[in-house]
Amino acid sequence: MINIKEEIKKIMGFDCNVEMPKKDNMGDFSVPCFNLTNEEDKNPVSVAAKLKDQIKLSKYFTKVENMGPYLNFFVDYDVLGKEVLEEVDKKKEQYGSNNQGNNEALVIEHTSINPNASPHIGRSRNALIGDFLKRLYKFVNYNVETHYFVNDIGKQIAFLVVGVNKYKHDNLTFNEILDLYVRINEEAKTNENIEKEAFEILERLENGDEEARNLFKSITDMCVKGQTDILGDLDINYDVFTHESDFVFGTDVENILERLNKTGKLKEDETGRYYLDLSGYDIPTKEPVLVLTRANKTSLYPLRDIAYSIYKMNVNEKNNFIVLGEDQITYMKQIAAALDILGYPAPKLTSYSFVLLDGGKMSTRGGTLVLLEDFIKETNNMLKESFAERNIVIKDEDINKITGACIKFTMLNVSKDKCVNFNWEKATSFTGESGLYILYSIVRINSILNKNEIKDTEIKFTHDIEHKILKDLYNFPNIVDSLLQNNEPATLTKYIFNLTQKFSKFYEEVNVNNEEDEALKQSRLKLLLATKTVLTNALGILGISTIEKM
Repeated sequence: MINIKEEIKKIMGFDCNVEMPKKDNMGDFSVPCFNLTNEEDKNPVSVAAKLKDQIKLSKYFTKVENMGPYLNFFVDYDVLGKEVLEEVDKKKEQYGSNNQGNNEALVIEHTSINPNASPHIGRSRNALIGDFLKRLYKFVNYNVETHYFVNDIGKQIAFLVVGVNKYKHDNLTFNEILDLYVRINEEAKTNENIEKEAFEILERLENGDEEARNLFKSITDMCVKGQTDILGDLDINYDVFTHESDFVFGTDVENILERLNKTGKLKEDETGRYYLDLSGYDIPTKEPVLVLTRANKTSLYPLRDIAYSIYKMNVNEKNNFIVLGEDQITYMKQIAAALDILGYPAPKLTSYSFVLLDGGKMSTRGGTLVLLEDFIKETNNMLKESFAERNIVIKDEDINKITGACIKFTMLNVSKDKCVNFNWEKATSFTGESGLYILYSIVRINSILNKNEIKDTEIKFTHDIEHKILKDLYNFPNIVDSLLQNNEPATLTKYIFNLTQKFSKFYEEVNVNNEEDEALKQSRLKLLLATKTVLTNALGILGISTIEKM
């Protein structure tokens, strides 16, 4: 099946964008030529005209026209329909992938929550975007490894250890450990010995005390298990867990300080702290510095993060991603500058904006923190009530899948650089841009397919909505290509919603079960099967599982 992008690339030597024109008289697919100019021809209108003459008109198109700076393609749906349905049926769960990864290794780090906290709904956006990236790159055949950086060292973790040591009992749960952390912090406000004890045990740890290390590691591992169990309820999982203490107990931190010292960029302030002079780098801070140690020369998080980033780059320098909130962009620029000073590239940053819940920003200090564990339960309960009101009997396993779909689709349906204003009613609605609406539409497709047997006949279509669905199915590989360029999950959610809307119109306007023309009936059944396949593949990239009935 012809790929417009590939045909243009053969002529121009580089990639183009393929768009859907807003008006029917402008064709079915359009290639804007603004980014196809070169030294010989800098006029996109002229480039479009030349491309029209050079491109070979295939059997899939009735004509190709240049309209100003655009090259527009008009589809022959009788031909395209047969080819698309055959291609989807042939590739099935791989339709949309062009094997772009070619089994190359790729590393993604995301989430990496401090062990002294349960994941909240705001932090879950990091995990959801990271999981989307993992699934996207796996879909196009990258060999993806998902990393989690465990903070098992530092002042906060030392307080956690002191609290557990003081009040521990057998079989502590994750939530009990977090309660002890809160309790010991409260005590520290009136008892200065708590903080003193925390720094003493932290210094023991950084000086190589094996007993202290085992204690820190055992407690933080229990916490990380609690965190990842909650994220696992949304089918978000990790492959590699790396501990900060690994870089302190080895020679990594010391070696980095020595190497930075040789560059002349490592300085010591009046208190004895080491800091990195980042003058000359584009760092939007008042002072272009990065503090690396305390006055007693024990390491701070940025120094350990530099060591970890070097470790990741040694694992995979070419394909290396990290997901962080927009409030960490400046910090990541500092880390990138430090890596550059040491001669390393930085991971490719994917950043995102905050999450609001019905208008209120969720933050620990603001007192509006909503834990992900509670958020999942609340969404689940709302769905159960909604189904009960409609007298719909549904399995708990399917309710859990729908819960994940509602949370993921709503959270990923907003551009990364915009705040998510999560509304529970909209997120769990049977209509509108919700995961439930998408899954219910697939259930409707299943209902039609289960009532009919698919047979081989000629392919023909007579309705405009059938043509529009075919065009969307054909375009899915282009959507996947664009995702690899922008790493923007909202691109995919919008595609899914638009295709689902077209199916809804098809469901209302087109006869299938009682269609007397057998070729037309079979063509429509195959169209529905292909639509289900593409929706299932697209949802899989978002981490959403489908259900058979509802």
